[in-house]
Amino acid sequence: MPLTKASSYPGGFPNGVSILGMPALNTYTGNVFWVNNAKAGNSDGSQGTFKRPFATLDYAVGRCKADNGDVIVVGPGHSETIASAGAIALDVAGITVVGMGVGRQRPVINLGTATTASITVGAANVTVSNMRFLSTFADVVTAFDVTAAGFALVDCTLGDSA
Repeated sequence: MPLTKASSYPGGFPNGVSILGMPALNTYTGNVFWVNNAKAGNSDGSQGTFKRPFATLDYAVGRCKADNGDVIVVGPGHSETIASAGAIALDVAGITVVGMGVGRQRPVINLGTATTASITVGAANVTVSNMRFLSTFADVVTAFDVTAAGFALVDCTLGDSA
C-alpha cells in the first residue's frame, strides 16, 4: 500500500513539540546545523547535517545568518580544545547553540591554556545551552569575553580538570 501522506498532523504543531524536554527542531524558522567530531566521517567540509555534521563549533557559527533564528546542535560526545583568544567566536547575532546529551555525554569545550584560551561573544542575543566548558588549568583568566548584549548560558557547567 503506498504512503499517501507524510504525517498524521499535516497542519503541524502550532505550539511546537518537545521530546524528552528538547523542542523538535522543525519548529524553528532558521537553519539547523549539526556539529559532532565524535561521529565518524565528519569535517568542516561536510554539510552540517545530522548524518554529515561539521567538526567544529566555530565553523558552524560561520555558516549562520544574523537574526535568522539559526540553531547549532552539538552532538553528544563532541569535544574541542581551544588554545587561543577567540578560537571560538560567537559573532553572529541571534543564534542558539544547543548541546545534546546528559552528564558527561554533553559536549565539552576544553580551554587549553591558562591565559589566552577564550570564547568571544561579539554578537547580540546569543544563547548557549547544555554544554560543558572545562579548563586544563586552575587559573583561567577569561572563559567568555562578552562584548554584546543578550548573552545567555543556560544549564551549562564551567569547571577545571586541573
